Amino acid sequence: MQFLNKLTLFQLAFRPFFILSACYAIWLLLRWTLTLSGIWVWQSDIGLFAWHAHEFQFGFAMAVVLGFIMTAAQTWTGQPGIKGAPLIALVSLWLIARIAMNLNANTALIAFIADSAVLLIAIFWLARMLIKSQNKRNFIFIALFTGFLVLNCFQFYAIIEQLPLLSSRLNFATSWWFVLLISFMSSRVIPFFISKGTNTEIKREPIVFTIVCQLLIVIIFAITLIDPSLDRELAQVLSKITFGLYALSVICHLYRLTIWYTSAIWKNALLWSLWINYGFLPLAFFALLIFDNYSNAMHLINVGFIGAMIMTFTARVSLGHTGRKIVASPLVVIALIALVIATLVRGLGSTLIPVYSAEFTAISAGSWIIGLMCFLYYYLPILCQPRVDGKEG
Repeated sequence: MQFLNKLTLFQLAFRPFFILSACYAIWLLLRWTLTLSGIWVWQSDIGLFAWHAHEFQFGFAMAVVLGFIMTAAQTWTGQPGIKGAPLIALVSLWLIARIAMNLNANTALIAFIADSAVLLIAIFWLARMLIKSQNKRNFIFIALFTGFLVLNCFQFYAIIEQLPLLSSRLNFATSWWFVLLISFMSSRVIPFFISKGTNTEIKREPIVFTIVCQLLIVIIFAITLIDPSLDRELAQVLSKITFGLYALSVICHLYRLTIWYTSAIWKNALLWSLWINYGFLPLAFFALLIFDNYSNAMHLINVGFIGAMIMTFTARVSLGHTGRKIVASPLVVIALIALVIATLVRGLGSTLIPVYSAEFTAISAGSWIIGLMCFLYYYLPILCQPRVDGKEG
């Protein structure tokens, strides 16, 4: 047991989960693109689009979120984070779920059990740390993780019962739940990162404004869960309400970008990428207002605000928590630019020129793969080596 606790890779959750999330995303992008192009024949009993959405959400994105939150909780609480044998068990369950979701046999139930166990362990461990430290401020993350657990259960129900329309609605709802989480985290850490990285005093938004921003997202999330085919009049009313929510959200998130902005961010790629990637959220709301293509607009969120944003968090956290100077190397700059290009090509390109949607999807996937490979090449040795300052973690 002592040996497991001393393994560098399992000193804190960010190390294995950041590596595995990048590796898995490359696999997902390759399989998805090759299947869409007809090169790879899809033979799984799991629906292709349900698999694609679920694995990017609960495979790739959730791995990054787990690595970030379970590591940050140690700083918040002063309590030991998950490491050693418990972390190895958590990572193993995540891997079992990923393997099960990629087999052609009827293994979705195995994936469901493993994924549920991952989220339950994360909730238990995080709750224990927060309770021991009496850190009431961060109990919101218990509620957020519980939301993911419930959504994951219903997604698997739709997958196993082969209900594509329900699955699609749940996939979009899960994306909004990720928006809720990342928007909330960003309101805390982005102004802090920019302030610290530029030696500039960044104005903090009022707590009431934060509550309004998050409440708008919660309402959008709830509306997304409602089946519009049940009642035509209700669908029309919800459409008008949603339009208003989108409009208000554009204003709120543009305001955030305004108060966070300083020209000094352009000197540090780990700062301008955060600012740009957050900007994909109001851009997505604007696209939802003026374009009649919900899926493409949501890809501005899924690829940019969720995907590219959490990879930028990953790039920064991997340096800070290994005792290194928080400066992006040229290779990391290439990776960050590639992720921005991927978002614009998939989100805006397919919206403005839909006839080339298949080509834009392939280009976006290729750009993402380039970014992820650059990330892995640079960060793999960093994440596998001890901290340069000699500290644990």
